[in-house]
Amino acid sequence: MSVYVPSHIRAARRMSAFILFVIGVSLMVGLYYVKTRAQSARKDVVRLERLIAEEEAALQVLRAEIAFLEGPERLKAYGEQQLGLAPIAVKNVISLNDIAGRFPLAEPQKDSLAESLTQAERP
Repeated sequence: MSVYVPSHIRAARRMSAFILFVIGVSLMVGLYYVKTRAQSARKDVVRLERLIAEEEAALQVLRAEIAFLEGPERLKAYGEQQLGLAPIAVKNVISLNDIAGRFPLAEPQKDSLAESLTQAERP
């Protein structure tokens, strides 16, 4: 015994099966694309984390070098050797009141150029 199915229903079933097949294939392609993009993104993250770690290590070395170069003992020795600096002695310290007596203000000298200009302008 067979059941009669009209031809338009069979055609509709075939069409719906074909559409579902196309949807399934497109979903598989989309999933593959997303998966490969995620893997490449993961590789990029690992590479960037490694670069960040290398840069942080380089920064740590530079900070240690700066700390060494700015060390007070090294700067003191460098100042004494290269620049001839010495610690401040008590005899080199004066009060504010003694400044005027030790270093009197000099009279400003007249500028010879300014004088020649003013003489040239006179009739």
